[in-house]
Parts: sequence; structure tokens; C-alpha cells
Amino acid sequence: MLGKMSDKVLRTCAASRHLRRLALAVLGCALAGSVPALAGKSVDQSLLDIEQVEQRLSSMPRSVPAVVKAAVDRGHSEAAEVAPILTTAAKSAFDGNAMGAEISEGVASVDAGVVDEVAFAKAATAFEGAREKVAQLYVRQDQAAATAIEKRLAGADGAGIAQLADLMAAPELAVEAAVTAQAMYVSLDSFSTAGAEDLASTSKEQMEAQLPDVVASLRIKTENEKPVPKDVARMEEKARLTFILASMTPEDFSTLSDFYQSAVGKAKRQALVDCYRRVSDQANIRMLREYLTALAVHLETHPRPQQ
Repeated sequence: MLGKMSDKVLRTCAASRHLRRLALAVLGCALAGSVPALAGKSVDQSLLDIEQVEQRLSSMPRSVPAVVKAAVDRGHSEAAEVAPILTTAAKSAFDGNAMGAEISEGVASVDAGVVDEVAFAKAATAFEGAREKVAQLYVRQDQAAATAIEKRLAGADGAGIAQLADLMAAPELAVEAAVTAQAMYVSLDSFSTAGAEDLASTSKEQMEAQLPDVVASLRIKTENEKPVPKDVARMEEKARLTFILASMTPEDFSTLSDFYQSAVGKAKRQALVDCYRRVSDQANIRMLREYLTALAVHLETHPRPQQ
């Protein structure tokens, strides 16, 4: 049997896996393919890799089935009917490569100063290895690895690990995933209402004026958030980060900590979050626009029953 803390580690890994299936549609786990060579890897690229920027954005369309299931489980059985429409809209709106390139430009606007590119790239690679280790910890229910994490989090390193998790961009990027999942849920919920035809037939001008407000309202909403509350997404991501960071060597952990605590690291992290939020908002608006446009066509051939 695992100890109490080890059980907590494994349960939180499991909870994190469930959340990311819903909000990101991936277990925040290892990336496919070989690790990039360290030589010539810029500070910006290492940062984007650590924060999984393109992967997070590209994964958003794959979260549609989980959001649909959440809607159906809450009584919106009609959601499955329009799931393909929402999937198509999400795939069209979320271009991870293009959105990642725009974010990269924003991060590059902050000078890297004297950050050691090779050391930071090495730490980024080590972080990815630790991410894989944590993913496998859950899959294998690895008692030894869970105990090692328990000891480090409970020891002198615990406070520094929690501090670094707070400094990283990932918790805020998880919030963005939750906002997108909520936008998906709202679109499915709208189809289940009696006024779906009126909504879908809204003029282009009205739609363009209203959609930014819809996304903005989801961003500030703090009650009855569906399917994933933003604070829960942030908390789960921080918990997952602490497990990953606790699996790193002191040397690589120190390199990451020094970067994120530096003026350059804080500025680049903020630029990343700001740019990510902007492109994510734009993608959410595109997704809703394309969904509602396609929904209007769907309702012409599949009218809702009178209610």
C-alpha cells in the first residue's frame, strides 16, 4: 500500500489527467518524437517548449468529445447532434503552428539578456523528461517514485518548488483552456435551448459585435462555470507542475528557478501569457462564429421540434 502522501500524489496525477482530457484532451505528458538537440536552441524556444504552447493550442479541438459528454451528462442530450459542427469549427479556429508563431514573436520582443541558452535548453529537456516520469507514475502506480516526490515536497525544497510552479506560465495557460472549454459548452448549451434558431440566424453584424462580449463574460465569470471552473484548472496545473519539478535534479531545477525569478524570465513569461490570452480569445471568437454560421445551415435541414 502507498503511504498517505503517496496516495495523494497518485490521486492528484489521476485528477490532473481527467482535467486535461476535458480541458486539453491530453494527459499533460510526454511529447511524441525525439528531444530536440540542445545546440542552437534559443531561450525563447526552450521557454515555449517548457510551457507546451503549440501543443496546448493544437490539442483544443480534441477536447470537444469530453465537453460534449459533460453537456450530455448534465441533461443536454442534443449536444451530440452538433458535436461534428463544433469539432470542425474548433479545428479551423485553433492552428497551433500559426498561433504559436505569433506568441513566439511576442516573447521575442523581450530581450533575453545574458541567459545561458545551453543551460536553459538542458533544463527544458530535463523538465520534459520529468513530465514523462510523472505521466508514467500514474500509469504504473509507481510507489517508489511517489514516495520520492513525497519526500522532496515535504522537505526543504517544497517551498521553492511551489514558488516556481506559481511563477510559470502553465497555470494561466490552463485557465485559457478552461475558457475555451466553457465557450464550447456555451455553444452546445445554446443548441439545447428553445431559441437556437434565433441565435443561429443572428445577422453577421450582430454576431461580430456580440461574440467578443461572450468570450469576455466567460473570462470574468466566477460562478456556475461549466464544464471546468477556471480556478480548478489553475489549481490542477499547479499541482501537476509541483510533481514534475520535484522529479528534476537540483541542478536543472535551479536553472529553471533562476530564470523564472529573474527580471528577464518574468518579462518573457508575462509576454507569453499576454500573447497566448490574446490569440486564444481570437480563436474562441473564430470558433463560435464558424459554429453559429454552420449551425444556421444545419437548422435549415434539421429544424428543432417546437417546444
